[in-house]
Amino acid sequence: ISDIFEGQSFCFDTTFPEKMIDAFAALTGDISPLHMDGNFAKQRGFNDRVVHGLLLGGLVSRLVGVYLPGRDCLLHSISMKYLAPVYANEIVRVNGTVEQISIATKAMTVQFYILNTISQSVVAKGKATVGFTEERNE
Repeated sequence: ISDIFEGQSFCFDTTFPEKMIDAFAALTGDISPLHMDGNFAKQRGFNDRVVHGLLLGGLVSRLVGVYLPGRDCLLHSISMKYLAPVYANEIVRVNGTVEQISIATKAMTVQFYILNTISQSVVAKGKATVGFTEERNE
């Protein structure tokens, strides 16, 4: 917690190959045709298969669990608003900034947004609450 400061930020890029969407659907059981069938999604006004919203939420888990702050934290909550669909093979950039740190409660909040790197539009945004863990010597 001493290495983290308010205003600190981190970002990373990633993409969602179709096999990742398929794997997420298999793990969760969410096989909605909007996610699985490009023709069905197009008939509903989308460009192609829509990436699951909670797959985007998983990127927030990666942000705080790997990068900001990293291994010594546990995700407590995510509040996330979806602003635009994300499609297979699109590149998105996940941006997070430490908004607040509480030493007393060993917690922090991170504001984040997810950007489509081609259209430069924000596709999701929100806030995550993270708690810090400590090693125990027993």
